Amino acid sequence: MTLAAKLDHLLKIRTSMGDDGKPSYKALAAEIAAQSGETFSGAYLWQLHHGERTNPTLRHLSSLARYFEVPVSYFTEDDVARQMIEEEDLARRELDKAMTDAGVSAVYLRGNLAALSPEGKRMAAEMVRQLRELEQRSHAAPHPPQSPAEYRNG
Repeated sequence: MTLAAKLDHLLKIRTSMGDDGKPSYKALAAEIAAQSGETFSGAYLWQLHHGERTNPTLRHLSSLARYFEVPVSYFTEDDVARQMIEEEDLARRELDKAMTDAGVSAVYLRGNLAALSPEGKRMAAEMVRQLRELEQRSHAAPHPPQSPAEYRNG
């Protein structure tokens, strides 16, 4: 896997895309630079994303890893990247299934949840499943008996 492909995956799942379907490299680079203290430009980020720069410094990789909350080895070891991408895909499918089963079709809600980490997606999926179960139980549960006062007035 190329560095560009790994970065592309992170950009798609962890950043907001503009109306054109692309991230704001300038804004994203500013966020990374502010968080890490490293010099990071939008042009440099674009070059990394498009494979025009392929040998970033360890400082830049560390800054990217910290920003995207992945280990540096995500960028340096293909097996680590593949495993993380597979875990992300599995968690996304699990969340999608839970949302579909619950009848959630709001695109904006699904989009906001898509930015969660794999663990966050799993927790959201579990919460959706638990809410469905609670609702199903409340609809199936018999109503409590009326009190004597309610019975007389009812």
